[in-house]
Amino acid sequence: MLQKAIPVLPAININHSIDFYVLKLGFKAINYGNYAILHFKNIEIHLSMNCDQSTGTNAACLIMVENIEDLYASYSAKGLIEVKGKLVDKPWGIKEFMITDNNNNRIRFGKKC
Repeated sequence: MLQKAIPVLPAININHSIDFYVLKLGFKAINYGNYAILHFKNIEIHLSMNCDQSTGTNAACLIMVENIEDLYASYSAKGLIEVKGKLVDKPWGIKEFMITDNNNNRIRFGKKC
């Protein structure tokens, strides 16, 4: 039976990527050299070394949260929110915002409306 999905996002430099998630987003990390596992409460994201950025594609994941307004305010104060990442209500019933990590992966945070 299916239990859980864990995104595996590409990273150009595992150490720099760990620093981003730990220092800016508050995750804890286990570094395996060219692979990392990140944890924040019950959230888990994996990073895999990918030096080939020539494809022009970026990965993304959606993290569901409880108090999206507080998280948005916190990340705004840290300068993590881009113009296109503002907090909005989506037609599919989720209020969300987006940040971009240091590898151009999009991390979306959402709450059901």
